[in-house]
Amino acid sequence: MKSVITGILAATILSLAAAFVLDTRVQETVDERFATSGVRL
Repeated sequence: MKSVITGILAATILSLAAAFVLDTRVQETVDERFATSGVRL
């Protein structure tokens, strides 16, 4: 029973950390991603 709770806790922490990283670091807006002199949006 203790290993199940530990596994659920680890999965929860890992998913929250991944969601935080994806929301703050990986994804960019279109204006930021395609901000070059040759592209006009």
